[in-house]
Amino acid sequence: MKDLQLEVVYLDPKTLIPYEKNAKIHNKKQIEALSAAIVKRGFDQPVTVDKDMVIITGHGRTEAAIFAGLSEIPVIIRSDLTDTEVAAKRLEDNRLASTDYDMELLEEEINEILSADSSENLFGFDDKELQMMTEDLLSSDLGEEMLISDVSMEASRIAEENEEIGEEIAESKLKISDAFGFREVPMKDGRTIIRWVAMMEELTGRSGAAALVEYAKRDLAKAEEVMDFSETPDPHVSSDLEELESMLIS
Repeated sequence: MKDLQLEVVYLDPKTLIPYEKNAKIHNKKQIEALSAAIVKRGFDQPVTVDKDMVIITGHGRTEAAIFAGLSEIPVIIRSDLTDTEVAAKRLEDNRLASTDYDMELLEEEINEILSADSSENLFGFDDKELQMMTEDLLSSDLGEEMLISDVSMEASRIAEENEEIGEEIAESKLKISDAFGFREVPMKDGRTIIRWVAMMEELTGRSGAAALVEYAKRDLAKAEEVMDFSETPDPHVSSDLEELESMLIS
């Protein structure tokens, strides 16, 4: 273990050099939210750089600081690290910072903050996420309308995007969290998701992502058949869909 006495210096964020192979991606929405948080709360987490002023940790904070128009930010220069140690620290920081949340505790914390001051901005959460965490949406007409609207809008968006996707993009990898639009579900619903995945694997004879895609194709085919039927659809298809719906909401 190194006995370190790290010195914080204040530098123009524009003088710091982004690492060209930085594996952690920050989209525009994240940078804008982080920038707004920095403006309101202050910049109190130093960026770390190597001896050549190349960023080790804090790429997002640096971008956000530039976006916010800050002329100086706190920086720690790790000239004591070798090139290999710098590379390792960069990956470790990104990896170790990626963690899931205890959703029940997160919801409790958010409710406490908003109960104390409903006007308080929580950067990094959009209005829909906050509403989902502070209201029992599914018990209200508003919740049902929002859910139906979200599904309809997402279906339309995906249909439009699919028409524009070329072969190269279609063959690239998509994070499953991006496909679904969320990363986590409440812990109490985890068992339902696990049962759902197990059921898909059993019915398709495949595993993991392959089972999900195959099951989705079958489900879409059934839905399209139902949509094309007259007023007296095949009762077997309707029964299958009703059974699927009951399993998904149980």
